[in-house]
Amino acid sequence: TIIYMEWLINVPLLIILAGHCALGRSMAQISEVLLVTNVYIVIAWASYFIPGYESRWVAVLVSFLMYGWASKEMARWALEFRRSAPAGAHSRGLRPFVTLALIIVFGIYGALFLCSMLGKLTTAEEKASYTLLNIGVKLSISMGFAGIRSAQYHELLVEMIVNTHLPFQRQVADVADQARCGSMRTILEEPL
Repeated sequence: TIIYMEWLINVPLLIILAGHCALGRSMAQISEVLLVTNVYIVIAWASYFIPGYESRWVAVLVSFLMYGWASKEMARWALEFRRSAPAGAHSRGLRPFVTLALIIVFGIYGALFLCSMLGKLTTAEEKASYTLLNIGVKLSISMGFAGIRSAQYHELLVEMIVNTHLPFQRQVADVADQARCGSMRTILEEPL
């Protein structure tokens, strides 16, 4: 029960971070997904207490259908961002990736829930899995936002120093580039 209560707080925060902060979606667009997500979390939790076999599995099915709808909306946000962001925009790939990764992780939580409902996981295994996933998700999202923030700072510094727009790209130096730079150094170091 405590895990589900935690999810009612943390999952909306993660969705707000991914949708509003990373992708720039309005809170009105995000609020529909938040509401549906919290409802399917409550339905999933309540399914443990539904006495009838058929009724319990109908609740589980409804919960998964709601997860599917929320995931489709979140994927649409990521695709719209990717299409509309300029080619040189900082973190153009990382921002939608954070949202898509959340969809996958929420699906893994659903698979664990389903395994628990089917008796494939003990209560201790289920709790341990949820705890490890909770830690991993929060750490990963923090790292993703650190990368996004790093790219923003890079862009700001480049604009302040060079007064031009250079896209932030991490890359390995090419041997041909090093050779060209070496020959340029030789030319520059030659006396006039």
